[in-house]
Amino acid sequence: MAYEVKVSIVILTKNGGDLFKTSIDTIFKQKFSSPFEVVVVDSGSTDSTLDVLKKYPVRLFQIPPEEFKFGPTRDFGFEQTQGEIIVTLSQDVIPIERDWLTNLLSPFGDPTVSAVQGTYTISPQLPFFYWDMVGYFYFTRETNKWKKLHHGFGLSCTNLAIRKEVWEKCRFGDVPMCEDKEIQRKLSEGKFKVIRTDQAKTYHNHVYTLSTLMKRCENEGWGWKYVGIRYSSLDLFWDLFSPKKYYLLLRGLIAFRIRNLAELLFPFIRPICFYKGNHFNTRYRF
Repeated sequence: MAYEVKVSIVILTKNGGDLFKTSIDTIFKQKFSSPFEVVVVDSGSTDSTLDVLKKYPVRLFQIPPEEFKFGPTRDFGFEQTQGEIIVTLSQDVIPIERDWLTNLLSPFGDPTVSAVQGTYTISPQLPFFYWDMVGYFYFTRETNKWKKLHHGFGLSCTNLAIRKEVWEKCRFGDVPMCEDKEIQRKLSEGKFKVIRTDQAKTYHNHVYTLSTLMKRCENEGWGWKYVGIRYSSLDLFWDLFSPKKYYLLLRGLIAFRIRNLAELLFPFIRPICFYKGNHFNTRYRF
């Protein structure tokens, strides 16, 4: 490139669909005062994702699907960057405002800040999963266990910025999933300063079928095992019988907001499949 890149945005893609089209377009419409690059690592898209990328000045790297693991793949993407600060977004995350990038990076004016966590919300104008909309997708007990260990929040690569020099000291490592929690553990152990900002907002919507929901929950259970969180039989019992989710289920049914089998069975699928993944799975379920 003919100019010095100050900021790099890294996105991992595979069959990103319409949400990714919107996301990448919004990224390149950001009002930002310094140069930035976009690095994409694709692991076998068969939809229109690669055609979409041809329309933008991205640096594209491709890996075979069977080589994909979240930790090593995200580290690989970060290795390709030229910026002093690296931003990582999920492929289905859409910045809400054109100053999202400016707001996400402004805390780095404080030289003691090592990483900044942006926020996300659910757009009612896009397809969404009921339990995401009511803020209760992560109701199972591993989330509370993690928050108690890490100052009340869990780091997420859905909308995250980190100094490259800090990432080089920590790296995501050889974890198949939950790589954001693994690097959070390392940042915490290294006493690096991580803050959250409500100013850098994004939309992050999901839609699940019964099959994709089960895979997602099993994969999460499997990934949490790699960062040291065990989901016990007692955790499973309390999560299956905790009352709040049944109130939310009833409220959703009365309001006709429970629209498919995945949303109806979610209160049972989440803890059972998470337990299965945490105790019995030996590989990522594609």
